[in-house]
Parts: sequence; C-alpha cells; structure tokens
Amino acid sequence: MAEQVLLAVGDMCGPAKKNPGAAATADLARRQIALNPGAMILALGDNAYNRGRPDEYRDHYTPSWGQADLLGRTWSCPGNHDYRTAGAAAYFQYFGEARAGTPRRSYYSVPLPEAGWHMISLNSEVEQDAHSPQLQWLREDLAARRHRPILAFWHRPRWGSGAHRDSKKPRWFWNELYAERAELALAGHAHHYERFLPQRPDQIPDPHGIRQFIVGTGGRRLQGRSKDTPNSDYARFDLFGILKLTLWPEGYRWEFVDVDDRMIDRGEQSINPRGQ
Repeated sequence: MAEQVLLAVGDMCGPAKKNPGAAATADLARRQIALNPGAMILALGDNAYNRGRPDEYRDHYTPSWGQADLLGRTWSCPGNHDYRTAGAAAYFQYFGEARAGTPRRSYYSVPLPEAGWHMISLNSEVEQDAHSPQLQWLREDLAARRHRPILAFWHRPRWGSGAHRDSKKPRWFWNELYAERAELALAGHAHHYERFLPQRPDQIPDPHGIRQFIVGTGGRRLQGRSKDTPNSDYARFDLFGILKLTLWPEGYRWEFVDVDDRMIDRGEQSINPRGQ
C-alpha cells in the first residue's frame, strides 16, 4: 500500500527563554525522518518569533528547523508573526516561491501521488470574502481535483480550547473545503495540541466532515486551556511534539509524538473513495 508521511507542527523558533522546545522538536523530526525517509514537513506558521524578521529566521530558525536536512523537505504557510515584518517579506524570501508562494499569491497546492491525496497551503492572515483571489483560486483548485482526498493547512485554527480565541478568518476556507468533502485541516497559532471530531462549518458533528488538528507545539512557550470547545475530542497543553500523519488512498492515521518519543495520541480513519 502506497503511503505518504507528513510531520506537521507550528510556532517553533525564537529566543530560548520564550521558545524552549524548538531544538527538541527539530531533533524529534530527524528521528522520525530516519524511520520514514520520504516524510514531508509542514510548517504551520509563526516559524521565527517575534516578528518574522530576516535576522530571526537566520538566528533562530536556521540553527534548528532550518538545517538543510529539514528545510529541503519543508512546506510552509505564513503566520501572524510573519506579518509583523511588512508583507511577511522575510518568510517568503526564506522558504521561496515553491514552498511558500509569493506575497501576491501566498497559497499553493501540492499533489501527493504516493498516497493519492491533494495538499493545499492557505494564508489565514489576509482578509477574505467570497470573492477574494484566494477563495477563487481555492475553488478552482478543488474543482480540478475532486477525485482525491484533501488535506489543507494554514495558521489560525477555526476553533480551539486554548488561550487564543476562535478565528473567523478561516471560515471561508471551511465552507469551500467542506463542500468538496475535504478530510483534514491543520493549524498552529494556539500553543497546544488538539484534535477535533469531524464536523461541518457550523460546528455540527458530521462523520463526513472535516477533522481539525491544532499543532502549535513546535517550541514556543506552551499555553493552557481557556474553555471547552464543541467537538474537541482530545487536547494536551503541556507537551512539545509533532503530529505525524500517514496518508493512503482509503484513509489516514494520526500520531502525536512528544519530544521524548512517546506516542501521546493515536487513531485511524477510513474515508470513502472519491466520486462516491
């Protein structure tokens, strides 16, 4: 069975006092890659604190997550801290057009032929409406790939139980992705790990809905629970770690692994073949 492994995490690197876990999560990624040589990394935004400046990428991201063995397999999306530098210029320069898009088109998609999936990187930091260029592009991209399972990732989660508030910005993404029966939505921003039940854009549980993961556990100081959120199925607020996803044409498996190599959360989901 053909498979594709993804290692997803956000909110990683910066001064050690406020980002104590970045080196450990980068080393964890290396250990996972040794076990899964074809693994791809998804950087879920806010990669270099505090303002996403060139010197912060150089001094904080490069020594850990920016080493060639990791950077060469990393696909990214921008976070709100990246935009504290005008136009997120340092972010786009650091990752390059193929792995980040451009300031004018900061979204892109990647086929995952080994698994038969389609992966989409979106930008939750720019204003959206039903007619925005990003939404128009997303509709076209989804329409062209209706017969593949879909995973999308961006920075701000739609909902969460941590210190950060729910974000309305991704609601446009959810509407389009749900209409095309996407399976997975990954986000960072909130500094904890959380897994949700599949749900609709209006937070109604739906076994054919989208499952959201929050993986803001890449190194930035962790934050605690602030509320109980509908459809939240599991959450940890005390561990740095990485979400390992294994994709294949008929399903996916998730494993949240902490920096001590402990498997904290695990599960598997079958999906309907596309076109049915």
